[in-house]
Amino acid sequence: MKTNNPARKYKSRIVTELLSEITPVEKIQTSTKMTLAARLDDLIAARGWGKSEFAEKVNKNPSEITKWLSGTQNFTIDTLAEIAVALGMSVVELFAPKRVQVINKVKIVVKVEHVQPALHYFTPVGGLALASEHYHAGAHGYAWLPLTSGIPA
Repeated sequence: MKTNNPARKYKSRIVTELLSEITPVEKIQTSTKMTLAARLDDLIAARGWGKSEFAEKVNKNPSEITKWLSGTQNFTIDTLAEIAVALGMSVVELFAPKRVQVINKVKIVVKVEHVQPALHYFTPVGGLALASEHYHAGAHGYAWLPLTSGIPA
């Protein structure tokens, strides 16, 4: 039996000290680099390109693209302009949040009260039979019976 154990919170004095030494500017810089890297990865994937194909479009080596997507690259304005042109957008759009498309679901219930049979035909003994009925050859000639009633023994 599989049990779900919640993750334990782990506090390390060393990690806490290191995090306390990061300035607010450094936090924003790191967040911006990581966000831009994730956005570039999404934009490249949305166009169906791989790293090599994108590298050709921006005239760079694929290893450089790997560095860009790591989230540690400090981009120049010139490099951002090259990326934007290759992706067919403005530099500002590179930093725009990913658009989320909201689709509302609607549940439709259709109540069918009566369905007309699609096919009418006549029995050999002259009665009207419907497509949903079944013939039975008995001792007294042909007769039709509804399918739900079965064939008598």
